[in-house]
Amino acid sequence: MNKDIGRRNFLKLAGGAFGISALSYFLGVTKRVEPMPHDTLPDYADNRPGFPVFRGPYLQKDARLAAFLFHADTEQLTTLCDQTLNVSESFLYKYVPMTSNVMLVFADMLVSSRDERDAQVGLIPETEVSFWILTAAMQKTQGGYVPHHLAWFLPFLLVDESNAIATGREVFGFNKLAAQFQKPGLIQKPEYTADVLGFKQFGADAVAQRERLLELRASSAADLTSSSDLDSIKNGMAAELFRNMRTNLGGGLVEFASRFINDHIPLVFLKQFRDAQNTRKACYQRLIEAPLKVETFFEGGLFSEPYTLSISSLASHPLAQNLGLKEADQKSTLGAWMHVDFVLENGIEV
Repeated sequence: MNKDIGRRNFLKLAGGAFGISALSYFLGVTKRVEPMPHDTLPDYADNRPGFPVFRGPYLQKDARLAAFLFHADTEQLTTLCDQTLNVSESFLYKYVPMTSNVMLVFADMLVSSRDERDAQVGLIPETEVSFWILTAAMQKTQGGYVPHHLAWFLPFLLVDESNAIATGREVFGFNKLAAQFQKPGLIQKPEYTADVLGFKQFGADAVAQRERLLELRASSAADLTSSSDLDSIKNGMAAELFRNMRTNLGGGLVEFASRFINDHIPLVFLKQFRDAQNTRKACYQRLIEAPLKVETFFEGGLFSEPYTLSISSLASHPLAQNLGLKEADQKSTLGAWMHVDFVLENGIEV
């Protein structure tokens, strides 16, 4: 199936005839989980010295984003989801990768809190590089697992700001890691590098060094399109995801994804903390979902030519291995850039 046919099929499925009637096929399992009552929890001790961990929700203001899709190995993505999300039989959902794509996102933005108190602190510059996997949250029923909703899983996030690491890990369970970036001058030409403190190989006497982890560069003198329509950009990216949708997960799942792929898809994380007495155990372990919504779209567009991603082999940061990506140069299948304001809402335990 070529790209044009794939996009037409996606738009046909997502546009109408499938609609609500198909949900009966999935046993009507459409009601989202309600937040658990937390009014009995103790107040967070905010009076410690030092920079505060912001209360949510969180505004990402004046964000310059560049997103690229790359082919990945679906078996490796499944293993990654099983090892980092599907870790307890008590969890309500099992998360399954939906496509053979991984999305690489660069974001340069100003972050602040929407909380009445913390909004008075100010704006924090933050640069972030993250990998996104589109998953289906499968709910267990008497007849087996059925798809309940879609969720974006972010297994790796590199950031250049310490407060972002603390807030992301403590509040949601973001797997945020420290990095240093050579940033692009213009988001319309998003060439960049990311360096980390890491190990090429583990060893009792090994000393961590600053290492180049990844590099993104233009494959040629790439042109781009500009648009004032966010939906056209979303449709282009969604159609590429749909073109690489897995077909071995049971009847109807592709149609389910096509119905909801352009909705507000939440992010999903595993939030956990090591127990202090037995550090091989978790004193807290829950799945967290949180909605991410574009509040203001200023401009954006699609890239007409691919970009090339190179990932280094580091024992401490096995990105290519865990994500099923090539370490050597790998070209994107589609890319987009945007200038937006977006909000990360408060999360819920699922």
